[in-house]
Amino acid sequence: MEIGDVSVTDAELPCALEFETDEWPCYLVTQVRAGSARIGTTARAERCETGDVVLAVRPGRPCWAETEDAELSLAALTPAALFRITGDPASGGGPAVRFTSTRPRSPAAAAQWDTTIDYVTSTLNGVRCPDDAALVVSGAVSLLASTLLHVFPNTYADAQHVEQPQVSAPLVRRAIDFIQANCARDITMGDIAAAINVTPRAVQYMFRRHLDTTPMAYLRRVRLDRAHRDLLAADPTCDTVAAIAIRWGFAHTGRFSRVYRAEFGESPSVTLHG
Repeated sequence: MEIGDVSVTDAELPCALEFETDEWPCYLVTQVRAGSARIGTTARAERCETGDVVLAVRPGRPCWAETEDAELSLAALTPAALFRITGDPASGGGPAVRFTSTRPRSPAAAAQWDTTIDYVTSTLNGVRCPDDAALVVSGAVSLLASTLLHVFPNTYADAQHVEQPQVSAPLVRRAIDFIQANCARDITMGDIAAAINVTPRAVQYMFRRHLDTTPMAYLRRVRLDRAHRDLLAADPTCDTVAAIAIRWGFAHTGRFSRVYRAEFGESPSVTLHG
């Protein structure tokens, strides 16, 4: 399954196989569901057993693999998917991200990757027409990219724990105004940063410091408000909760209903039917 900058698939490789590919244009995370594998390059390959998760390939590198009765879950992300979070270095988004380990930070991080893959797969499988659910698709891509940065040690995520960029409250106001004006578009962290002329890391820091949240969480809250507004104005004879939820990037009606009820004190169907 491939949508935009992300591809997720399962592969069954019976018996013993050995193969090598040309240079890859993307990041490839491999999870061994059954069997065993050695994955990486001919000079440096990771031995993986059932349950292991490994960042097998990074852009610009070939891949060598040796498998034995293996069942693999494969997730490929283009560099553009990560730029949604980190900003594009070619456009002044800061230094390129460098992953410092091919193994997850912890067993909990590996479990988070597994959970995210399941969620993204079910979300994208439910999208019949990507053009009609652009915010849903972009949200799934951003979630997988941010999880990749959280799960595997790298220079972008780890630098956030030590750097404290200088930001001001007026910049926060400008960032909020940009999000409010563009919440119906597929905007990324890089877009927000470019709009106020700072780095994506600075945007992350200012929202944590001044609002105790993240830019993407704030964007989801704005979209929830817009969904609430649309439900109030909707015609229950022709509009549906599911259609309005998808319009604002909420793929699963059940999850949308839970966050909606927590925020507004009633179910979205009650709001729709007055």
